[in-house]
Amino acid sequence: MSELRDLREWISACEKEGELKRIKVQVDWNLELSHIAKLNEERKGPALLFENVKDYTIPVLTSALTSEKRLAITLGVEPGTSMCEMARWWMKVITEKGLIKPKEVPSGPVTEQVVEEDAIDLLRDFPVPYIYPKDGGRYIGTAVFLITKDLETGWVNLGTYRMMVHDRNHTGVQIIKGKHADMHFKQYEKAGKPMPAAAVIGCDPILFLCSSTLVPAQVSEYDVAGGLRGEPIEVFEGELTGLPLPAHAEIILEGFIDPKDLR
Repeated sequence: MSELRDLREWISACEKEGELKRIKVQVDWNLELSHIAKLNEERKGPALLFENVKDYTIPVLTSALTSEKRLAITLGVEPGTSMCEMARWWMKVITEKGLIKPKEVPSGPVTEQVVEEDAIDLLRDFPVPYIYPKDGGRYIGTAVFLITKDLETGWVNLGTYRMMVHDRNHTGVQIIKGKHADMHFKQYEKAGKPMPAAAVIGCDPILFLCSSTLVPAQVSEYDVAGGLRGEPIEVFEGELTGLPLPAHAEIILEGFIDPKDLR
């Protein structure tokens, strides 16, 4: 099982195994970064950490889980384990060890710097890439997961959806019909209420892996990730939304999705 607790530990582990390369030359967020990442993936290269993105000081990580070896590092299994063997290991752990619910903590490293609504400017503060020439804008959400909560049962879902920045403090979320976040959204829409939501950018990759995996309704990906790790994921209550948020994330965007404001 994995002993990695956050993205920074994962980056260090991958770097030691030759599975991550730091890009120190300046790269433009406007198409260049995504093009380099795409060519690297086609050549089955390492994860890339762009440390010098034009106009920004925050780095960008790409291709985190695009190799079997990096998946093995994420899950804490032996290097050389095949995808099929990892799938069998996953099912064996969940079946034999069971799910482990998250542990509530007062706060976490992610709360060390909090930016309130009036001071938020997503495109000023974050190196949001322009990925494809025909995209409608710059996407802050690709390897990002969205946290939502069932209005009736309290079931917490982690799901992966693309998110495009509209302006300084609004993003769009491409919630696919029939997905669990869509089920939650319909509850709030029927009740005439905005839906609390939180986007997590940069986290323990095992959480992102679980958020992009098919998990049954009424089962939280937090519980699955805890089972795979062998101990509970640490979460704290979001001050704005009341949602359980991962304490060791790098960036969390808290807000609401208004059923009356669909763009």
